[in-house]
Amino acid sequence: MKHIEGEFIGVKGLKIYYQAWIPDTPKAVIQLVHGGFEHSGRYQSVVNELVPEGYAIYADDHRGHGKSEGLRNYVDSFEQYIEDERLLYQIIKEHYPYLPIFMLGHSLGSFIAIYFTKKYENLLHGLILSGTGTKPGRETSRFLKLIAKGFSKIAPKMNFNPRLNAKFLSHDPEVVKLYENDPFVNADKISARLSYEMVKNFKHFKTFIGNFKVNLLIQCGSDDKLIKGSKELDDLFKMDDKTIKIYEGLYHEVYNEIEYNRKVVLKDLRDWLNNRLFISKSMKK
Repeated sequence: MKHIEGEFIGVKGLKIYYQAWIPDTPKAVIQLVHGGFEHSGRYQSVVNELVPEGYAIYADDHRGHGKSEGLRNYVDSFEQYIEDERLLYQIIKEHYPYLPIFMLGHSLGSFIAIYFTKKYENLLHGLILSGTGTKPGRETSRFLKLIAKGFSKIAPKMNFNPRLNAKFLSHDPEVVKLYENDPFVNADKISARLSYEMVKNFKHFKTFIGNFKVNLLIQCGSDDKLIKGSKELDDLFKMDDKTIKIYEGLYHEVYNEIEYNRKVVLKDLRDWLNNRLFISKSMKK
């Protein structure tokens, strides 16, 4: 496995950091879209599972996150996230013009992936969503709505503490500890504008996802406290190839749960990807 790091110029000239893990002979590419407050380096479990299986993984740090430039946890509009991902997609395509590309989005990244798919569905071989749903968790919802309503226009760059309780990310205490001590995690601040963009896009995505045709996998924990409504997605998505896995008792970060549960989730992810490639090859014969 080869690990590479680089930068590209994102929307409005910001430097966006990205990294990639490349197997000796890639058979497909995963474009990984991380969640809010965190960064692309927190998905080593996915890397360890999929790269030996022949999947190259590319992931950037969103603007205002991780090693990328930008005011922490701030965005002018959600569209900037989407177009940054489009630029990373182009980098991937330059290196692997003939390989299928899957997009995997977690939490905030799942909504970036959904809105990316709305604009660019024809570019993707499959869509994978984790830590997703139809609405924020109860406490998160109250707080975000208060900020979005009161400050997004008059003081969009003002920061607030979203009071994220890291213990609800995973049942693995080591994961929680690493998250709380990670210098590239900024979970104690969120800008008023990002709050507004999150609330707005929670409201709108349900109006168009029923039109998606792309292959879909959803992986969520039944005890996710941060995002709710994952079971409702089964009725909202209408594509023919749809797999929704709700893992009993798991929290928000299903790829970072305790080892036994994590292995089940990652195996489901690996098997789904392999099956999509197998079906695709069979249809070409």
